[in-house]
Amino acid sequence: MKRIVHFFKSILPCLLMILLQAVVIIPAGIIYVITNAGDSGTDFSDILNLWTGAAADARFSQAANLIYGLLAVLIFGCWYSRVFVRPFRHKKRVNQPTGFSFHTVISMLFLAIGLQYVTILVVNITSSLHPDWLTAYNALMENAGYSDLSLPLIIYSIILAPVAEELIFRGLIFRYARYALPFWIANIWQALLFGLVHGNFIQGIYAFVMGLFLGFLCHRGRGIKYSIPVHIIYNIIGVWFSGLIELTTLLNYAVSVGLGIALTIFAVWLFYTDFTPAGMQKN
Repeated sequence: MKRIVHFFKSILPCLLMILLQAVVIIPAGIIYVITNAGDSGTDFSDILNLWTGAAADARFSQAANLIYGLLAVLIFGCWYSRVFVRPFRHKKRVNQPTGFSFHTVISMLFLAIGLQYVTILVVNITSSLHPDWLTAYNALMENAGYSDLSLPLIIYSIILAPVAEELIFRGLIFRYARYALPFWIANIWQALLFGLVHGNFIQGIYAFVMGLFLGFLCHRGRGIKYSIPVHIIYNIIGVWFSGLIELTTLLNYAVSVGLGIALTIFAVWLFYTDFTPAGMQKN
């Protein structure tokens, strides 16, 4: 019975995340529609566009995301701390690393870089099967303002979104699911929800793959303090250094992607060897 309760608890953070987005986006969308009522083609469908990040006014969408991100970090941070941090604060951990050794930092950096190439491979395979998905994804990124970065977009993409998503999916959903399911099933479950909430096929698929790796970090590292930096570094590379990553694939796609996958595997092994398996159950 407890397992069933914990499984349903693992769904609650995702539902609250959607509700919180609605609380922020819907009023913002209504204001946007009213203030732009005289513009050609502006109607209440723009509220949905704000929610998906495809609004015609990228600045308004980014401002709404910024407000959502701040609230999400505050609300889910308090939830995670209350349930999974404070009760275990004084629990003694035997032979369990708790800091950021050089070994650990290198593995995290390598993983963030390697996942860029894993993402490229996933996107290329997916887009070759469904080219229309890639077209929709590129349009979404363009409308969200990634071609012309603004300060709100940078703050949200690099700080708020990674922290909020780790708190929700690896911090709460994964931890609740671990009380009900074996690690590999719980990891797939949180990664699946992580992919679904992104709202488009391309981003959803590579978010699912990325979520599996981040779930492993949380499982092995006993918390989200390692997955958050990896997620942040991954987003930094995607925002500012994606052109450099793409350049390496243009020079030699097979070699660069192959090395990227090898780097990812090496990073996982490096991180794995930095932690003992003691006390891994239900964490």
